[in-house]
Amino acid sequence: MNTLLLPLVSTGNVPQLMTDLVLHSLDSEFEFVRELDSLYVYPFTGPIDYVEDSDSSLYRTSPEKTFTTPVELFFNPKLKLYIIQQRSPILQPYENQFCKNVIAPLIEELNIGSLVVTDATDNFGEHIAAASTRRSPYSFGVCQVSQIDDLSGEFQQKLQLHDTGATPVNNTLFQFSSQSFQSGISTEQFIFKLCYHLLHTQKVSEILKEIRYFNIYVQEGDNSEDAAAACTQVPQVITGFPSITTLRAPVSWKGVYGTRDAPGTFEEGLYI
Repeated sequence: MNTLLLPLVSTGNVPQLMTDLVLHSLDSEFEFVRELDSLYVYPFTGPIDYVEDSDSSLYRTSPEKTFTTPVELFFNPKLKLYIIQQRSPILQPYENQFCKNVIAPLIEELNIGSLVVTDATDNFGEHIAAASTRRSPYSFGVCQVSQIDDLSGEFQQKLQLHDTGATPVNNTLFQFSSQSFQSGISTEQFIFKLCYHLLHTQKVSEILKEIRYFNIYVQEGDNSEDAAAACTQVPQVITGFPSITTLRAPVSWKGVYGTRDAPGTFEEGLYI
């Protein structure tokens, strides 16, 4: 079964940083596939990222590629794992179009059976349905798509929205682990919109067996350690994923948290 990892642009960019660590720590096992449609995200261009003193490169099979784009797709044939790296946020009015016109067709094309969505939050109030007892900085929930009959017709019933708070919350679509800090998802979260469109796309709902949601509680700041800690959880989130013994950060990280002077030229780094 093919798996697709989708990191959401969220608090501290922790999903992107975690994805950086996964891709660059295992750069000899992943390969660049192609750029994805970036019509619905903020424009972004940067130099090719890499790990210093590495014998391999994520872009080794694409020597013609000379710059980084907003949304890129990578593949690990051994793990049957596709990974999207999204480096800029979705334009606010176009979240639904991104789900329908980018993610849904990609799942169909790649015959994805398991979609893994990574997220990060610093808010337990308005937009997160907090569990009665917070036990972990991680939340892990699974939506078994294959066990929901008549997805289009029964979607509203399955959601079982509760309007007791400021934002409606669904407590049934995802089954969260006992250690999770949240018990449901709200309509304000991107994961809700993504699920809605995927479950309403007939071909996708026939192919997709499960949606796994991995949410990380963080605070804004130097989130490099949060990303490294999240990497230790990946084997629990993605079936068959090995533990990474040595995490390797790409050169772009050197300028993220003020550890060097701001880059003055395109070649000096992704971040200003």
